Amino acid sequence: MSKNILPPRSTGLIIFESVASIALVILSVVGNIFIFVALCRNPRLRNSTNIYIAALAITDILNACIPGTLFASTLVSGRMVLSLPVCLLSGFMVHFLAYVSMITMTLTAVNRYFRVVKPQYYNSLFGGKRSLLMLGCLWLLVASFVLYPTFVGVGRFSFNPAITICAYRFTSPTAETVFTLIVVFVVVLFCLLLVCFSYYHVSKTIREHKSGAHSSLRGVSAQEINLSKVLFVLVLAFVICWLPTFAIILVIRVILKKAPHELAVMIPFLFQTTSVLNPLLYGALSPPFKREFRKLLTFQRNGNAHVSDQGLTSAPSLPLDYISNQSSKSGSNNRSNYNQNGHHFL
Repeated sequence: MSKNILPPRSTGLIIFESVASIALVILSVVGNIFIFVALCRNPRLRNSTNIYIAALAITDILNACIPGTLFASTLVSGRMVLSLPVCLLSGFMVHFLAYVSMITMTLTAVNRYFRVVKPQYYNSLFGGKRSLLMLGCLWLLVASFVLYPTFVGVGRFSFNPAITICAYRFTSPTAETVFTLIVVFVVVLFCLLLVCFSYYHVSKTIREHKSGAHSSLRGVSAQEINLSKVLFVLVLAFVICWLPTFAIILVIRVILKKAPHELAVMIPFLFQTTSVLNPLLYGALSPPFKREFRKLLTFQRNGNAHVSDQGLTSAPSLPLDYISNQSSKSGSNNRSNYNQNGHHFL
């Protein structure tokens, strides 16, 4: 059997995998283009935090167009039909996009931490073009890490029929072990711990503010709090997809050595699923993006919008203390309602 041909599959499994993979690619491309277009055409959505949202949309589009296309075409035809250069590019993109997605989600969590918990340091760290510069440097570092095994001759990208994608094949077990350990401890565990730390303190600060025991949220808008909640749900969904992915990879590499197709193919399926989460969650949980998506679907034009780094709605951003005082004056006892329009995300 050729190394570019998939193992035998039942007709039902071929149909299911083909339809599911094509659907994921289409949903990812269309949904993330919606996010990117919404950010580009609506000035009030352009702030330092949404730089990371735009970056995630770009990575998701690239993931669907390059690794996703090879993945879907292989499942449909039963063999790798694309050329070797496409396989090499796809192999690089599989590793690069997976790692930069995790790192970008971590930067998003850190951004929320400083915006909500340590707002006095926010502008000095994320103001102006610092967010974009930080993101660019980290992406360049990840690209260098992914290409390093190729440069030193200990690894190369090749088609893996078990997982139905192109990925690294190392020349020695030692090189593979070192590469895997760096990914697990730096990209996965360190990023996960940083995300948990950031959102734990964000959640704690919001709860303390609701009980009147915390004053650090003075000047932080209700929209910023709601944005933090939406991003928390997005990160949680990413973690739910990524943890099983890395767990399967570790089981295959350390225990099984050779995995059945039905288990190994879950890796690219989960990888492609993460690319669909961004537009689905923003369309469902974020009123500004939901309104913008509706305008795109109905071909509506935007009016003049106010550019602000403090909020995501067309209305001016108001500090939480002001909103709380106004609510208490009107006799409202609903102290958990941070959004002026009554939206609750968690």
